[in-house]
Amino acid sequence: MTTASQDLKARIMEAARKQPAPTRRQVAGRVTLTLVTAIVVPVLAFLALGAIRPGPRPWSLIIATASGAFGIALAAVWTAFGRGGQMVGRARARLLAMTIAAPATFVAWKLLWSGQYDHMTDAWPDRPGLRCFGFTILLAAWPFLALASIRRGSDPTHPRALGAALGVATGTCAAVLVDLWCPVAHPGHLFLGHVLPIAILGILGVWVGARFLSMRPK
Repeated sequence: MTTASQDLKARIMEAARKQPAPTRRQVAGRVTLTLVTAIVVPVLAFLALGAIRPGPRPWSLIIATASGAFGIALAAVWTAFGRGGQMVGRARARLLAMTIAAPATFVAWKLLWSGQYDHMTDAWPDRPGLRCFGFTILLAAWPFLALASIRRGSDPTHPRALGAALGVATGTCAAVLVDLWCPVAHPGHLFLGHVLPIAILGILGVWVGARFLSMRPK
C-alpha cells in the first residue's frame, strides 16, 4: 500500500513538473483582460437597456446623484478588491464596514439630493422597483464573478468577509448605472429596486467566499 501511494505521489509530482507555470506576464494579461470585461460587459448591457433616461429629472440632479454614487462605488471596489499593502488583504472589520456603509451611503446620497427638487421623491405606483432589482443583479453578475475569479483561493483568514465585500462592491457599481437609467427616487422603490439587490449580492458573496476564495483546503 505504501509503495502504491508513493508511486501515485511520484506520478502527480511528475505531471506537475511537466505542466508549465504561467509567467507573470501571462497572469497579468489574464487579470487585465478579466478586469476590462468586468467594465465593458455591464456598460454594453446598460446601453442595450436604454442607457440614461432622464424622465422628469433635471440634468443637475442626475449629475449630482450619479457623481456621488460613482465615488461611493469606486471606494467600495478599492476596499473590497485591493489588498491595502497586506499579503492577506484588508482587515475583516474594514471589509464588513464597507459592506454596510456603501449601500447605506448610496441611498442616503440619493435621497438627500432628490429631496431638494420638487416631486422627485414621489411614489410611482407603476414602478415599485422590480425592474431595477433585476437590472442591478444582471449588471453586477459578471463583474462579481470576474473579481471573484481573480481573487480565487487568495484569502487565508476571512474569505467570507471578502466575498461579501466583493458582492456589495459590484452591486454598488451596478447601482450607479441603474440610477442613471431610473428616474424614481421614492424611498420604497430605492430600497426594493436598488438596495435590496446589493444586500443579496453581499449574502451570496459569503457563500462564494467560503467556497472559492479561501486558501484553506476543503
